[in-house]
Amino acid sequence: MVTSIEKDASPLTGLYLGRISQQLTRLEKQRAITLAHYTSAEVVLEMLKNQNVWMRNARCMNDFSEVDYPITIIHKYFSDANRSKDFRDACDKCHIGVFETVDSLLNGHLPSIYNETYITCLSEHHRRDDANGRLSMWRGYGGSKIPAAIVVRKEATLGEGPYGLSGFPVQYLAENAFFSELDRRKGIMLTNRTSISRRPPNEFRNSLFGMFQVLIATTKHPGFKEEKEWRLLYLPKLYPSNGLEQHKAQQTINGMPQSIYKIPVDGEPINDGTALTVDSLVERIILGPCTEAGVAIEAIREQLRSAGHRNPEKAVHFCGIPYREKI
Repeated sequence: MVTSIEKDASPLTGLYLGRISQQLTRLEKQRAITLAHYTSAEVVLEMLKNQNVWMRNARCMNDFSEVDYPITIIHKYFSDANRSKDFRDACDKCHIGVFETVDSLLNGHLPSIYNETYITCLSEHHRRDDANGRLSMWRGYGGSKIPAAIVVRKEATLGEGPYGLSGFPVQYLAENAFFSELDRRKGIMLTNRTSISRRPPNEFRNSLFGMFQVLIATTKHPGFKEEKEWRLLYLPKLYPSNGLEQHKAQQTINGMPQSIYKIPVDGEPINDGTALTVDSLVERIILGPCTEAGVAIEAIREQLRSAGHRNPEKAVHFCGIPYREKI
C-alpha cells in the first residue's frame, strides 16, 4: 500500500505529495503503527465469507462534503487574483505554459474525480490500541449494529497495493491551512525552479496534476481528525485497471444502490502473480462494545477457519470497553 515514492526526495515528489511523504515514511518505519478498518461485525462476516474487500464511492461516505470540500477551497484560493497570479508565475518559472495545461486537465476531469473516486477507508492503529481499539471509532461505527475493527498485518500495508493502487493518509485541513499548503507547494517550485526546469515538462505537469488529485482525494474537514484515516484510492476514469474492473459490482448499501469494486482476498493472483488472502491481510479482529460478544466472536472465528486463517482462536477478541449507546 505504501509505495517507494516516498524514498524519492526530488522536488517533484515534494510538490506532488507535500507532507504526506513524511507520514508514508512514518508508517513504513515505525513498527508500532499499522492500519485498521472499522466497520460492523456483519460486514466483517460477509467480507470473510466472500473473501473480498470493498472500495466504495467517496460520495457515499459518512462525510457528506467528501471531495466537494477541497474542490471548494481550491476554487476559493484561485479566485483571488493575487494568489492565482503568484502561483501561476511560480509554475512558469519552472516550465512556461504547464499551469494552463494542468488547469485545463483538472477542469476536464473534475466531474469524474467528483463522481467516481473510489476508496477503502482505514484508520491508523497503534499497538497500544490492540486490546480495546478506539472508543471514538466505536462511537462512530456503532449505532444499532455491533462494531468491529479488522487490524491489518503490518507487512500488508507496505509495497505496491492491489492492482497497483496507492494508499495515502488523509489530511484534515481548515481553509487557512489548505491555503498555506498551496503556498508551501508554490515555495517548493520557486526554491527548486532551476532543477525542475531541467526536467522534462511532462514530469512537472504530471507532478502538478497529481498534486491537485491527491489534495482533492485526501483532504477532509478538520472535524474528522480523530479518525486518523488512511485510504486506498482508485480513479477509474483517469487510471483504469483492467484487473479491478472485472470486480466491479452493484450493491444496495443502507438503501442506496451504488457501484463498488471488490478486491479479492481469496488467493487470486494480482500484481504480477502475487495474491492477497484473508490470512495475509488480517492480523486480528476486535469486536466493539456489545452485550453478546461471545456469539459474534465464535461466528467470526468459524469464518476465519473456513478462510484458512493461521490462528483464528487468538485473532478475535472483545474490546471489553463497558460502553453502551443508550440507557
